[in-house]
Amino acid sequence: MWNISKEAKEKFLKYNLLPIHESDHEWEIVLREAKEEGEDLNTRLNEEIEEVREELLHVLPSRFIPYLKNGTLNQPTLPKAVREDYLQWMREADKEFEQVLSAAHENTKMAVTYLPASIQDIFAESLHDSTIERIEREKDTLHLYVNTDGGFSSKSLIHFIFKGVKSEETDEPIQVGQWFIYDELQKTDDGFAFRVLFECPVSQWTIAMQELDAQYFYRPLEYTILRDEEKLEDMSITDYIAKLNSENRYWFITPHLECAIQSLSETFVIENGSIEFGQNEMVVTVGNERYSYDLSEYNPIKFIYTDVYEDPYAHLNKPVSTEEIEVAALSDDLELQVRAGTQCMQILKNWQTLLIAYYGK
Repeated sequence: MWNISKEAKEKFLKYNLLPIHESDHEWEIVLREAKEEGEDLNTRLNEEIEEVREELLHVLPSRFIPYLKNGTLNQPTLPKAVREDYLQWMREADKEFEQVLSAAHENTKMAVTYLPASIQDIFAESLHDSTIERIEREKDTLHLYVNTDGGFSSKSLIHFIFKGVKSEETDEPIQVGQWFIYDELQKTDDGFAFRVLFECPVSQWTIAMQELDAQYFYRPLEYTILRDEEKLEDMSITDYIAKLNSENRYWFITPHLECAIQSLSETFVIENGSIEFGQNEMVVTVGNERYSYDLSEYNPIKFIYTDVYEDPYAHLNKPVSTEEIEVAALSDDLELQVRAGTQCMQILKNWQTLLIAYYGK
C-alpha cells in the first residue's frame, strides 16, 4: 500500500487554500503596514477568499461555512475562538500529511537496504524539485536522467536504470521538464516499486521492476564557483576546460547522449565520437548518431560532469583563530563573517558536549 498519492497531496493543498494570520499581533502589523503603504487591505482579502470560495465549500467543516459565506474567515474581525479552531483544523491536516511523508520515507529507507550503495547514496538526499532531463526506453529497461540543479541533492545528474520493468501506471505520460515533488520506494516480493508525484504537468507515476540501478555525476568545482559569481555565461568553453582538474574523470552528457571524455585540451575528445564547434552551433557525432545544438540555447559547459565531488564551499570551513573571531565577525567581508560564525557554533557545540558529559555523571 502506498503512502504518497495524488489524492493525499491534493487534500493537503485544499486544506491550506486560505492561510490566515495566527495572532492579534500579526494582524496589528499587517493593518499598520497596509495603512502606511496606502493598500486597500479589505479588497485584497476579499479577492483572496473569492478565489478559493468554491473549493473550500467542499472541504471545510460545517462550523466554518458561515464565516466563509460572509467573507470574514480571513478578516481581522473573525472571532478569536473561531480563528484558533480554524488554525487547529489546518494544523491537523498538516500533521496528517507529515505522517504520510514520514511513512513514505520509512518505506524508502527500508527498501534501499536491498540495493547497491550508489542507490542508498541517492536516496539519502531529497529528490524534491529535481527535473526529468531525458527518458530512454529499450525493451524492458527504462533510463531516466534526472537533473538536480534546482533541488536539494549534492549530486547534479542522476541516471536511474529501471531493469525488468513489470508495470508502469500514470495518469499523464512522464515527460522531460517535469519536476519531482514527492517520491516513495518500496521493496516488493519480486523486486521494487517506485512512485513519484510530478508537477508541470501534475501526475502520479508508479513503476514496478525487477532491479533498480543508478549512476550519478557532479558539476565540476569551477562550474559552481562561476555560477555563484554569475560568470558562467561569459566563460568560453576553452577557458573553462583549462580550469578543470586534469586528474578527474569527466563525462559529456547532453539531452540525447552520454559519453566519457577521453582527454581535455583546447577542446576535448569524447569516447567513440567527435565534437565540432561552428559559429552558432555545436555538432556532436557518436557512431551513426549526429546531434546539433544551438549555442544561443545550449551552453556546452553545462554538459560536462565528473564523478568526483569537490566542495565549492570548503574554504568557508577553514577555522578563524580565537583571537580573530571578533574582528572577522564585525568585518565587511562576508566570507570572514561566515567562517567566524561557523567557528562560534563549533565552540558552543564543544561546550555543550562538555556540559552534558559533566552533568551526566
